[in-house]
Amino acid sequence: MIKALHLRSEVVKNIMLLTSGTALSQIVAYILTPIITRLYSPAESAELGLYIRIVSAGAAIATARYELALPVVKLDHHSFRVYHFALRITLVTSLVALVVSLYPILFSKDISGIAFYLSIPFGIALLAFQNLGMNWSLRMKQFRLISLSKIVSSASGNILKVIFGFMNSGYIGLILGTVIGFISGCLFFLKDFRLTKAKYNITSGSLRNRILAKEHIDFPKINLPHTLMDMGKELLIAAILWEMFGKREYGLYNHTYQMLRVPLVLIGASIGQVFFQRCAEKINQEENIFPIALQSVKTLFLFSIVPFIVVFFFGSELFVFVFGDEWKEAGEYSEIMAPWFMINFVSSPISSLPLILKKQASFFFIAVFGSILMIATLVLPNWLYESSIYETLWVTSISQAIYLTIVIFLILRFAKNWKK
Repeated sequence: MIKALHLRSEVVKNIMLLTSGTALSQIVAYILTPIITRLYSPAESAELGLYIRIVSAGAAIATARYELALPVVKLDHHSFRVYHFALRITLVTSLVALVVSLYPILFSKDISGIAFYLSIPFGIALLAFQNLGMNWSLRMKQFRLISLSKIVSSASGNILKVIFGFMNSGYIGLILGTVIGFISGCLFFLKDFRLTKAKYNITSGSLRNRILAKEHIDFPKINLPHTLMDMGKELLIAAILWEMFGKREYGLYNHTYQMLRVPLVLIGASIGQVFFQRCAEKINQEENIFPIALQSVKTLFLFSIVPFIVVFFFGSELFVFVFGDEWKEAGEYSEIMAPWFMINFVSSPISSLPLILKKQASFFFIAVFGSILMIATLVLPNWLYESSIYETLWVTSISQAIYLTIVIFLILRFAKNWKK
């Protein structure tokens, strides 16, 4: 009984550490967002949305998703070897991205275009390292370090976006602020990496690094295609909305998408990180994880009711009040997308369970279906009867809410029936 209470208090403490750091970082971002939305147009926001999606996909390739293996590998020094191996992949991928980006740079006619393409390989390298450092810190229960990284990254990046906005820098100010924010967040993990490398005395070309990476090949073999499919889906969505409804409308959608993810970023992600680390420990100890999986779903459902109901009924008014008249349509989008994002928020912590339950292959095909469903609901209404973006988003929102509800039940079923 005493042990159970101790474990529960430890989990709560860890969640509070991560949640407070995430909350502070996002509070800074959201305090400055109303200023940023008045300095940049929806079309300029669209450019940042495209950049983030390109860099996110590149970072997933750069780490081969080995960052997700770091909390799962049984021994600390083995995990760090995988970390070291993933960094070598990151370096190679970033150099390839730099070479590829040189081609459009040669044909760019303005400085903003050159800066956009040049920032892609640097963004990939920085985001990949940040993801690796965060998951290593998660393994080592360095939750304070993760929180500090998030706070500094958010504060520096968003303050610079405001400064660049007053300088009339255009969309490139948004991108430069994002890149500098990445750099700030990485500095914390860089110091920890150097200290840990000195402790274990691991060399870059060690054969043991490659052997351990091969032992966890399921992450690049199964999870990477899954992730790339998700990232590719986001890029395709950007292209579809941009082409069918226009650049401005995609910028409005992208802003709505980011704002509806606020509960997920503030609460769901932090709970999910601690949940992932705790479940990995329980799996290694051959303990039942179903009770904490079910509890996390129930807890986030209760958290989600009030904020998403408010958005559903008053999204338009909220967006005008907070972000300005130019973003009223984004508020209307938020009302439509609220059911979808509510279920997405509820499912966020347990979405990592297929990794540690070794059900990546099964859920890869489920995710393929989900991606096809989403693309189809965006394209078909407009193609069949030239629907407006509002009608299209209604179809997408309802279908995604139903799909994610089914995914929750499937993951809980796998957790309940799991056997070592």
